[in-house]
Amino acid sequence: MPETRARQQTAVFRRSLLGLAAVVCLVIFPSLAMPAETVHQVFFEGTDHQLDVYHVKGRTSGPTLMLMGGIQGDEPGGYLAADVYADISLKKGNLIVVPRANFLSILLNERAPAGDMNRKFALTGNPVDRDAAIVGIIKTLMRKSDFFLNLHDGSGFYSPEWEAPNRNPLRFGQSVIADAADYTRPDGTVFNMETMVQKVLEKVNPQISAPEHRFRFNNHRTMAPDTRHKDQRLSATFHALTQVGIPAFGIETSKDISDFGLRVRYQTLVVNAFLRECGIEVENPKICLEAPFLKFLIASINGQTPIVLNANDVLRVQQGDKLRMIHVEANYSRGLTARLKGSSPRLNDVNHDIVLTKGSTIEVRKDRFLMAGIPVEITRQAASSPRKGRLEPRVRYFCVKVNNKAQALEPGETLTILRGDVLTIVDPRTNLDARDEQGMKVDLRGFQAKSPDPLDDRGHAIDTANDLQKEYATITGDTLVFPLQAKLNKRVFAESTIAVAEAKLEYVVLGRSGDFPFVAYAGDKLELPRGCILTIMDVKTNASGETPLSITMAGRTVTWQKSGSAGIDSSKLDASEMPLDITRNGCSIGRIWLKQGPELRVTSGERRTQPPVLKVRYEGTVGK
Repeated sequence: MPETRARQQTAVFRRSLLGLAAVVCLVIFPSLAMPAETVHQVFFEGTDHQLDVYHVKGRTSGPTLMLMGGIQGDEPGGYLAADVYADISLKKGNLIVVPRANFLSILLNERAPAGDMNRKFALTGNPVDRDAAIVGIIKTLMRKSDFFLNLHDGSGFYSPEWEAPNRNPLRFGQSVIADAADYTRPDGTVFNMETMVQKVLEKVNPQISAPEHRFRFNNHRTMAPDTRHKDQRLSATFHALTQVGIPAFGIETSKDISDFGLRVRYQTLVVNAFLRECGIEVENPKICLEAPFLKFLIASINGQTPIVLNANDVLRVQQGDKLRMIHVEANYSRGLTARLKGSSPRLNDVNHDIVLTKGSTIEVRKDRFLMAGIPVEITRQAASSPRKGRLEPRVRYFCVKVNNKAQALEPGETLTILRGDVLTIVDPRTNLDARDEQGMKVDLRGFQAKSPDPLDDRGHAIDTANDLQKEYATITGDTLVFPLQAKLNKRVFAESTIAVAEAKLEYVVLGRSGDFPFVAYAGDKLELPRGCILTIMDVKTNASGETPLSITMAGRTVTWQKSGSAGIDSSKLDASEMPLDITRNGCSIGRIWLKQGPELRVTSGERRTQPPVLKVRYEGTVGK
């Protein structure tokens, strides 16, 4: 990649990111020494695949660790964690930080929009593949490093033994991956990879209170002929280890952990332990994670004096006006884009002129996360800067309760609940004055309120199994999607949607004394020999744990409470099939079929018969 495409600028970073109180990331004792220097290098500036590199130099010399995130854009825990280290200062040693190796992939929230970039490190340069130029730069940076860490989110939870469909040897989450336990370079230098990771995890795991979230060493044995992970021979860590000759590891937090802030905390715990293990000393106070929000967007119409747009503004222009977005100001300085929806194939329209021909929305994002949608309206009036007195009525967010738990959703957002949930609509947050607030109606299409106001659905406990009229819904598979509308003077001025999905049983974990637990999926058929007693160890559904489940068999119903609170006695069965139903709010959400037979056996819903011991089924995996 020619250096003429790069811009270098030196900056001294003295700031630390403020964070949510619930997210505590990295805490280091402060130093009175002067902050260290950071050199920011930019490749492909202003494009959808801009590559930012931060060279963090410590006050005293030491080893260099390269830290990379975002090579697969649907893994936010990795790139959000890597990004906070661009602001770090070091007492000893150096960092090379590449927070967003694949910015296009991040913007699209897709793993591999142009093919998997993390499978292109064994390939020679391809002039028509723009990933190849980025991979070439990453390889060059590796050669300036002594260690390499690649931050990811992975599927499920890694376990060396099969425990459950989402916790087994083919999962990646909550593990530190290496391509070998030990590696010997051609010059005879030996890297004890597993020993290094175990020292790191001795520091990390005591800081993680949830036992199921603690990290494990995951040896992919990538060079072995019988490895399950031959495709990893094309990856960044394998290239760094075998071609550059430096210790390289993948840090995987689990995609099953829905809280991105918690994923970032786990990533930083592991990175910090690696820094100490590598002899790199940190000196700035703390790094935390804060939810991104737009402060303002600066834009110009027809080259006139720039105006400042806030998240709740509406930009009114004339057809043919020329819009230029100049700057995005948010509580973050990196990963920011603004795009006029539908205007061009670009994903970032900042500093591009756009001729306006129809109404649209300016989408302002931090990485994949939408911070604001600013409507652009074509009017017959002369364009003017938006003022609060001229704002269109807006709903900032709708407020509802699901099974008495409060939730909020922004206009355009969809809230998915399960059939049988009790939904209550409460007052939305708007920009209306008191008079218009009194005249506003909130209508869930498909629900008919009887009193006190049949046109306003606020305050009613809506039984989503019985109170909704199907003809008002858009049907997608077995999900019914109902519009939730805010109206003023009979005009809809904001809309979200409520998706009512079917609650479903995924599987039941069963155990017999002296045997391994096994999984029976909805629709499976079990044969139990006489005298066999199975314990129900777990029930997995797509529902939250807040609504209790019941188990019904042979006319008897018990409430599912915890592992071992229910079981199956084959003496209650005969040669004919009997259903075991899992119910929620009185409705069956799935069943398995039981009968007596000569031996313990499960027949899957796909009619494949197999003994239900050990590794019953594996789900698909997503690798590092």
